[in-house]
Amino acid sequence: MNRLVGTAVPLPKSGVQPGISTRTHPERMDTHTLLHNELKGSFDFFLNFTNLDPASPGFGLTVDSTKTPEVASIASVGFTLSAWIIAAARGFMPRQQALDITRQTLFTLLHHASHHRGFFAHFLDMATGARLRKCEFSTIDTALCLNGVITAAAYFQDPEISELAQLLLDRVDWNFIIFEREGVTLFRMAYNPDEDGDYVTEAPGFIHQWDMAAEQKMMYLQAAETIDPTIARQLYRGFSRDIGLYDGQEIIINPGGHLFAYQFSEAWLDTAHYLDPDGLDWFNNTRLASLANRSFCMEKADVFPTYHANSWGISCGDSPWGYDVSGSTPSLQKPIPHGTISVFAALACLPFVPDETLAMIDHVYHNHPELWGPYGFFESYNLAVSPPWYSHSIYAIHKGCSMIMIENYLSRLIWETYTNSPTIQKALTILGFSRR
Repeated sequence: MNRLVGTAVPLPKSGVQPGISTRTHPERMDTHTLLHNELKGSFDFFLNFTNLDPASPGFGLTVDSTKTPEVASIASVGFTLSAWIIAAARGFMPRQQALDITRQTLFTLLHHASHHRGFFAHFLDMATGARLRKCEFSTIDTALCLNGVITAAAYFQDPEISELAQLLLDRVDWNFIIFEREGVTLFRMAYNPDEDGDYVTEAPGFIHQWDMAAEQKMMYLQAAETIDPTIARQLYRGFSRDIGLYDGQEIIINPGGHLFAYQFSEAWLDTAHYLDPDGLDWFNNTRLASLANRSFCMEKADVFPTYHANSWGISCGDSPWGYDVSGSTPSLQKPIPHGTISVFAALACLPFVPDETLAMIDHVYHNHPELWGPYGFFESYNLAVSPPWYSHSIYAIHKGCSMIMIENYLSRLIWETYTNSPTIQKALTILGFSRR
């Protein structure tokens, strides 16, 4: 196999937020230009925080965050593979270079990245691809990576990339994580063989299950072609459809009301043109959840100065106290707001609520220059603490999700490439999705 790629980009050296600085007084910018600059900044982030050393067994791996540049997240790679597609389409990078990088990244995933029955370790050593400490083998993080693999194969139409992609997809033993509970067919959430491993609370082995409506919907698509079709349909019907209300309209909610859980599957799957087997409109569901999140922020504006009509987006990410996962109503659990806004969670709402999102990013860019740097926006901010707090970090999965959603809003590139791929078209047919 040819492992020669384009220009090698060195790994970031150890340290916090390498190479990131802020611009204290950003220039005036209309929202169209702002979106394009954010898109280019997102590509630059993935270019500079991905291991592109052609001699490294960790080639193609991307950092989890700028806080830990020696740690790769397997989920980040799915967004990175999508970044190379956007770069090739927009001329940020020569198409051949993007193809070569993609090809060698898939080689890394197949031969160097730690996995168990095809499910990747959540965190990897950037330089080697080895499992980091005793992290779990994660179903959702594997699925996010494979979404990028599927999209890359469909976009480049390169025989070697297609072959590598199919080997990676076929290697995943979905039956290993399928089980029945009280007559309901479900996916396990993760696997960890170590007694003192991450998320292990009792005996090592399987960890929790996907029994709620959340970010895992891509997993049903990826598994459909390789497992029994009847079981595939049972799995898709197996997770709960808990109902909440926004403005008198029903939303299928995730338990914590986390905004990202409405976005990760929908970043790749074109829900604007497909209904699920029961006629469910996931696109409208995400639209309503986005509006509900904004409304929740507006309701709490008298308590938290960060929140208002043009400053919203409660999800997961960097916060004054570290990595935080927050949500809004409607939800099963009572949300506990802390005043932190995730810029990327709001940005990822762009295709669903464009007017509200454009107003948000215009406000943030022009009123909070501390949030803008060489890669576009940083993670988040909180004005409810003293002094006001601004993140100067980036998590790859958040930057990646907003990047894809911006591109989908501008061109529908990722939606159409992924959804029209043979793998996903077969899965949609098996599961019973219909085009509207």
